[in-house]
Amino acid sequence: QVYARFEKIDYYEAFCKNITPLSLLNTVSNELAKIQKDQNVLSIAEFNKLIFEQIQNQPAPFIYERLGEKYRHFFIDEFQDTSEMQWLNLIPLIDNATSSEDLEGQKGSLLIVGDPKQSIYRWRGGKAEQFIALSKDENPFNNPDKKAVSLDTNYRSYSQVIDFNNDFFQLLSNEFTNEDYKDLYENHSFQKRNSKQGGHVSISFIPEEDELTTDEMFLTATFQKIEALKAENFKNNDIVILTRKTFQGSLIANFLNEKGIPVLSSESLLLASSSEVKCIVYVLKYLNNNSDIDAKVHFLYYIAKFHQDKMPIHDFILLGKDWQTELELEAWLKEYGIDLSFQNIRKKSLYEATELIISKIILKEKRSAYTQYFLDVILEHDIKKQAGIADFLNYWRLNSHKLSIPSPEGIDAVRIMTIHKSKGLEFPVVIFPFAEDDYGKGPKEKIWLNADEEIMGLPKALVDKSSKIAGYGEDAKVVYTQKKQEDLLDDVNVLYVALTRAEEQLHIISKMNLTKEDLLPNNMSSFFIKYLENHGFDKNKSEYSFGEPKRVSERVEKVENSNQIPILDSVLEFKKIKIAQRESVMWQTKQQAAIEYGNTIHEILSFISYPSDIEEALEKALENGLIIPSQKAEISQVICDIVSHDDLRDYYNPDHKVVNEQTILQKNAGLLKPDRMVISALNEVFLLDYKTGVYHEKHQTQLENYQRAIESMGYRVVKKALIYIGERVEIVNL
Repeated sequence: QVYARFEKIDYYEAFCKNITPLSLLNTVSNELAKIQKDQNVLSIAEFNKLIFEQIQNQPAPFIYERLGEKYRHFFIDEFQDTSEMQWLNLIPLIDNATSSEDLEGQKGSLLIVGDPKQSIYRWRGGKAEQFIALSKDENPFNNPDKKAVSLDTNYRSYSQVIDFNNDFFQLLSNEFTNEDYKDLYENHSFQKRNSKQGGHVSISFIPEEDELTTDEMFLTATFQKIEALKAENFKNNDIVILTRKTFQGSLIANFLNEKGIPVLSSESLLLASSSEVKCIVYVLKYLNNNSDIDAKVHFLYYIAKFHQDKMPIHDFILLGKDWQTELELEAWLKEYGIDLSFQNIRKKSLYEATELIISKIILKEKRSAYTQYFLDVILEHDIKKQAGIADFLNYWRLNSHKLSIPSPEGIDAVRIMTIHKSKGLEFPVVIFPFAEDDYGKGPKEKIWLNADEEIMGLPKALVDKSSKIAGYGEDAKVVYTQKKQEDLLDDVNVLYVALTRAEEQLHIISKMNLTKEDLLPNNMSSFFIKYLENHGFDKNKSEYSFGEPKRVSERVEKVENSNQIPILDSVLEFKKIKIAQRESVMWQTKQQAAIEYGNTIHEILSFISYPSDIEEALEKALENGLIIPSQKAEISQVICDIVSHDDLRDYYNPDHKVVNEQTILQKNAGLLKPDRMVISALNEVFLLDYKTGVYHEKHQTQLENYQRAIESMGYRVVKKALIYIGERVEIVNL
């Protein structure tokens, strides 16, 4: 009884330790709920829960009615990553399809594909246990016809890699006490060979040295392995390095770069990793705020590095930083071949400003895919937002960590990626360094335990995950044991994904970490040591090899694509460009002049939603070469007369929604595109179409076709008119 009381005290103390964080989380949750309600938004993370709550007590026909479509056949890939709630939401739909027959007497079907050994997303809801249960006796559907098919042949890897993984993971099955997990690796991890014979697997342990840190030893061993592989006739782009953690990949990338080995990694592909893109962003920051000394120093650093060699970089920056006015800075930069005007750049659109920065500061040989993709990002943002530099800089601050160029094909560089990102991929050679993670150690986890609600006032208690939980009672012990087994399964699954990516060669770099009593450590390296104990393990031996260390496959030389897209070489200087006006081509006869004049007015009107848009539309017409400055006043008057005409007030009312030149897709006919459709708050529609020439009956028929299509969508057309634009404007109300 005394022992039980102490356990109870430990339990309450563990619970009390988490009361404050729980209270804070509750406050945050309430604030989030208020924000969502005020802004009428919902977090994507809540969708599945909301759907689950809504459909659990609803019959399948009701769900189908809401869905609006009856799907008969379902295919779910990567099922092992499906969350429990996602699956429960799908079951009613799939059950109805697979249990009922269509008019031809055919039942629907479900095909599920996946591998519970590759379930590595438990942290975001993925649950391998669902797939394990389905592959055995569980069937949540009324249709009893269920068949499980095991794809037991490995078509990816060479025989030595397959044999190693078969033996290794069958051995690891003994680590599990959970029968389902044990069965998964004991009886369902074996793969048959294909016709590819040979291959090489190595397990090496870094030595204990006082001069180098553990990280430095792993980095050195990785570099040496790459050099050995290149001696076997492998190229850099045949090799991929897999890491458990992102920072490990960054360490390797930096180390290999210092050694002169080109690398491709998720970090190296980020736009923000390019020194040229960084320079452009810092210039934009300076343009946004010329008091930003940090931005000024950073773009001066780039200029000092690539545009001058007269003085040390540090001295150049100090000198440039001290110029107080932009004019002084511009005059000084001109001495180094950089002729720009910050004030002039500010007058440009965001895209034009960026082009100017590139043309003035970024050397031609430095204009790479990074600068080109950065321009794409700028253009997309400019088109969508039509905002300025400040808005883009805020967008960049929030999104630069995920904006990257696609992985280039054919570049001879070693690839570096996390195990999670490698899932589903394959590589000729895989190197797996840092293979010593402590699978029992990680971020401090929490576990929910059942609580005595009468005593604690809560149905569940949140406690830190530790071995003490096993002493909180039988229920807690069961929860803790299951959690430990789940964590072990997740770690072994990650290891399975890593070691099965290799086609021809697999190289594992670990660390023994034996205790003074030569006991195995509680980490991943113990798995490899246990395997090697069946293959002559010696604690004084650091390298174990299986198969011959030579290239078996034939090298395939990739043919370079001759259709290269040129990188931006120069920026358009608009002062040097004379836009060919349409009037110079078309307005040569009176008839042609009238037609082209009408078309021009028509196009400018397509830019206008409301009267307040007229001036902006005219400026756009000037920029696009639709009109010349001498025509602006005349055309402005014509457009103002149209927009303010008594018969057309409803068509340009700012209180109505305007849709210009919107394509309408008809069910059994072609596409329609009314010039202007105005929708009132009552869903009443005013239709307007612009024409050149004179009235023709087919124009009225066209407008009536528009009306029928729009009314078939549930709107009511209450007004329609034709505007004929030529030497004079004529309105025909229909």
